[in-house]
This record gives sequence, structure tokens and C-alpha cells, in this order.
Amino acid sequence: MKWTDDTTSGVSAARLAGWRPAWELLSAGAALTGALCLGWILKHNSNPLGWTVAGSMGVLALKRTIDAWQVYKARFPLGGMALDLMDFSALAAIMRGMKGKAIIGLTRDCRRERFEAGRRAIVGERVFDANEEGPSVDSLWVGRGFLWTPHHAQALSELTDTPLKAPKLPPHLYDRLGLHRPLDESAIGSPLIHGVGAPDETDIIRPLRSLGGGMLIVGTTQAGKGVMLTNLISQAIYRGDPVIVIDPKSSKRLRESIFTAARLCGRSRPLEFHPAFPEAGVRLDPLGAWTRPTEIATRIAAVLPPDSGAFGAFAWNAINVAVEGLFYVTERPTLLGLRQLLENGIDRLLEKALRRSFADQGVKDWEERIKSMDPMSVSRPSPQASYELCAMVLLWEMTVGKRLNVPEAGVIGGLITTFRHNREHYAKITASLQPVMAMLTAGTLAKSFSPDPFDSTDDRPIVTVERVVDGGDILYLGLDALPDSTVAGALGSIILADLTAYAGKRYNRGESGTTVQRVSLFVDETANVINPPMIDLLNKGMEAGIHVTAAMQTVSDLAARLGSENKARMALGNFNNLIALRSKDRGTQEFITETFGKAMLWQEAASISSSADGDVMPDFRASVTRSLSGHKSEIVPPEILGRLPNTEFFASLSGGRIYKGRMPILVEKVK
Repeated sequence: MKWTDDTTSGVSAARLAGWRPAWELLSAGAALTGALCLGWILKHNSNPLGWTVAGSMGVLALKRTIDAWQVYKARFPLGGMALDLMDFSALAAIMRGMKGKAIIGLTRDCRRERFEAGRRAIVGERVFDANEEGPSVDSLWVGRGFLWTPHHAQALSELTDTPLKAPKLPPHLYDRLGLHRPLDESAIGSPLIHGVGAPDETDIIRPLRSLGGGMLIVGTTQAGKGVMLTNLISQAIYRGDPVIVIDPKSSKRLRESIFTAARLCGRSRPLEFHPAFPEAGVRLDPLGAWTRPTEIATRIAAVLPPDSGAFGAFAWNAINVAVEGLFYVTERPTLLGLRQLLENGIDRLLEKALRRSFADQGVKDWEERIKSMDPMSVSRPSPQASYELCAMVLLWEMTVGKRLNVPEAGVIGGLITTFRHNREHYAKITASLQPVMAMLTAGTLAKSFSPDPFDSTDDRPIVTVERVVDGGDILYLGLDALPDSTVAGALGSIILADLTAYAGKRYNRGESGTTVQRVSLFVDETANVINPPMIDLLNKGMEAGIHVTAAMQTVSDLAARLGSENKARMALGNFNNLIALRSKDRGTQEFITETFGKAMLWQEAASISSSADGDVMPDFRASVTRSLSGHKSEIVPPEILGRLPNTEFFASLSGGRIYKGRMPILVEKVK
């Protein structure tokens, strides 16, 4: 078999020699010195042959200088690339170039031309019109980079064992020579990782239809998750998608970028919900949209810890009984109202339901019949239960309860069962639910998360997730997790449950992702809010047109939230696309490298041996042995993930295409 560069991932001594110092400069300097000295001599004693020799030496000096420049040019990228700043007009220009078709990649000159075209297209403050006529944007820009192949993995493997340094130039010369400024020596990470493919860098653009199944962004603190999210969210805003952003830590930079992007593309001001600043935002009703009453109990139960077990089922039933009772008496269920029913008992609700049932079923003399009852026949389940209510329950069971086909029989029967349940035992089986309800309705959240549409003292708008999506709006949810992570997690969980229920409503209406508008959901610090409804959304939401982009730090955080590493892996298996920034956690690194797969890497070895016998005229023998061995290894080694500079990443997109890229920092205006 004939081994070629393709079969051995390009391993060769010639490539390593290309990263050597520019020794050509020595001969160039010697030739130039000789030419100058000879020229000075010939200046006083002219000789045609001497001038020919001097000219030849000058040409040789020029030739060797050019050769040295080629060596330096090949080594300049090994210095990496400095962080780039990018303003919204440049992003708009890129998106304008993606309208109607996917672009494989653009050279640096093409990017510059498109950037200038984008600046010329600005009308007033607006840089992009999400509603302008023409083909829609159907691709996603994921930064600048190149397709990562076994050749790059092989080159990086060789370079990590070779002490090389990229040449340095004065800062002003990089722009004049058309070179990208290298990564600063004080910056985090290794410049070699991007340097092995930097000359091939283009725009990474993938069709949106190839990115189904959700996108996961993984990276340690300050690695660039916020930079990546900001850019992807801005593109969703520019596309005109309904956008929902769940930001547990309430990043000021992310919030400002969302508001700036909305303003610059002519969209309405984003709706905002923030527990710490309720007066500045909207009132959000997580129970405002539903198809079946049981959905409300499911949403609230989704906030419970994953290991609730049988107590979770009891809690669901308690909420469902109360919700059905509220609907029967035509009262609107709210989180605050449900909390009061759990804490104070359902006596008031049961009494109101019985009164209505007596009226609906024609029991007109029920009040007189109650007064005439023998007190000894009326049993009270607890000292707190009133005699009148117990008598009403007994009369209902003796009259309406014995009739067939009574519509409200199941609802009132459930209320009566709860009413007669031992109060102490009932408190125990719903103990896991009451703290959750308290978290969701504590303090200012009582009005913000359980809004009353008839409250004339509060003029903040009331919104639901369904109204946000149907209205094509932008909703930013800053959950304030730093001072109160428990409440933030509960808020995020119930909002995700609400959105999952809306996806189910789309299914029930016969709508699919190809017939309805795309909804872009972005979740930062996923481990704070992930719950079973979010996993269902990842499983099935794509078919309803809901596309999820989630960011987190480590797999361990997710395992702690869901209760086990196996559950965390099950959740992660729903993400078809992965963007991996710098990661220090070993378990997270292993998950990433497993996703990226393996490649055949090669190692070249050489040995030299010599020997001589002991004769007076010794017989010398020498041999040179070269060997080439290959082994399967991760195409992106785990230790490399821990050495990525800020905002640089590896990505698996569109069914396993591996990219090495970097994302510029998006700012309103580059100075």
C-alpha cells in the first residue's frame, strides 16, 4: 500500500520544517552585505564583471528575503488571532448576504466589501429591516473559522510537541501587510489551536434547516458563552422571529444587546420581566393559556424537584382538584389563589361549588333541608370544618350525588374527598408543593406572576407566552438568580412548562414547524431551570417550530439538577448541535470529545545505529530506520478544550460537521 499525505493526515518532516526559523535571512544578509561591499569597491574602480557579480548577489539577497518571508508568513498564524469587535451594522450586512440562500464561506476581502455595503444601507438608526420584502434569512452565522479535519488534528498534535513561537511585528505593520493581529501574550489559552487553520478561515454559515434538534453551548465561566448567545439572539431578532430569552443571572450586557438589536432592526421594544425590578417590566401570567385544565397542574408540578416521586403525584392531584373546582365556579386560577387554597383549605371553594350545583340541579329548598337535619347525622372531618359546610356536603351526596350523568359530579367529588382528608396527612403529602407555591408568589411576585386584570392600581401590561409568540414579540426574562437562585429556578421552570404546553397546542391545531413561524428560545445557565417539560420541548418542539438554544457550564451542574448523570446524558442527547468553548471540567470534556468523535493520527519515528568490530582495520556498520504508526484518537483532545482562548470554540453542526471557530464580540459601535 502506498502511503500518501491524505492517508496519513499529512504527517511529514517537511511540514515541521515549514515551521522552522527563517534561516534564509542569514544567507540573504550575507548576500546583501557582499553586494554592498562590492558596490562600494566598484564605485572607485569600475568593472563590468564586478557589477554583474554585485547585481547577482543583490538578486540572491532579494530571493532569499522572499523565501524568508514565506517562512514567516506560514508561521504568523501560529500566533493566533486577537479578539475582534463587531458592530450591529456588520452583523446586519452578513445577514443581508444570507437572504434566500446559504453561503459556504467568504474571504476577508468579501467580508470587508459586504461590511461597507451594510454601512451604506443604514437608514437613520436602522441597520436591518426584519419585515422588508424579499427572501427571508434562512441561514445562521456562527462566527469565523474553518472545517476541522484530521489534517488539522495531526498538525496540532505535532505542534504541541514542538517548541515554536510565532514571529512578532510592530502593531501598525499587521494592518499594512494584510495580517490579522495575533493573540496577546497575556491572553488566556493557546494561539496554536486556531493558528493551524487560520489561513483557511472563512465565515461559518449553516442553513437553519440543517440545525434542527436544538443547539447546546458549553463553556466555563468567562469563556465566551455570553458573546455567543448575544450574537445568536441578535440574529434571531433580525430574522423577525418571536424571541424568548431566559437569563437566570440577569446579565446587563446581554439585556442591552437585546434591546439594541430590537431598536436597530425596527422591532417593538422587548417585553421584560425581572423579579427585582417589577415596576420596569410586564406582568407575566404562566397560567394564562391552556387547552385542558390538567395542563395547569402539570406546569406547577414541573417545578417540583425531579425526585419527588409519589409526593409529586399527590401534589399534582391536589392542584388539579383545586383548578377544576375554580373552573366550575368560573373563577380564574392564579398561582396566588392556588397557594391560598393549599394553605387555608378548600372550604370556601367547596361551599361555592355546592351552592352552584344545587342551583344547576334544581335543589331549591336545600337551605331549609340543612336546617332541619339532625346534628348527630352530620360528621365533621376536623374541628376546623364548619357544621354548615359539612351539612351541605351530606345533603349533596343524598341528592345530586346519587343522580346519574351529573356533569359536575367528578369535580365536586374530588373537592369533597380533599375536604374530608385528614388535615395533617394532607399537609404532609403536599409539603413539597407549598414551598414552591410560596416561592412563585412571594413579595412583589404576587402581583407580577399572578396578575389581576381588574386591578386598576396596576397599569403594567399582562402577557402570556402564547401572546408573545402569536404577536411576534421579544420577551426577556431576567430571573435574578445570584441573590435568589431557588426562586429563579422555579420561575424558569414554570415558564418552560408553559412554553411546552404551547408547543402541544400547536400540535393539536395541526400546525408544524414548516407551516408556522419559527420561535427562538434561548436559555442561559440551563442547569438552573431545566425540567422534564424542557426536555420534552427538546424532543418534540422542533416539529412545532420551537428552536431551543441552551447554554451551560458543566455536565455535572446538569446532573445535580436532574438527580443523576444518566438523566443528564439523556437530556444532552436531545441536542443535535454543540458549540464547545473552553472547558476545565473533565466530565464535560469527555462528553464533548465523545460528540466530536475520533480520527486516525500518525506518528513518525526515526532511529540511527552504528557499530564497529575490534579489528585493527575495523569494519563499521550503520543503519537508519524510519517508522510510521497510526492510532485512533479524539479529533479534538480533551486537554485542548481546556486551552481554548476566550470566544474561541469547536462546534459540531449539521449532523457532525466539526468546525474550529471564533466569535467576535458584538458591540453597538466599533470605535
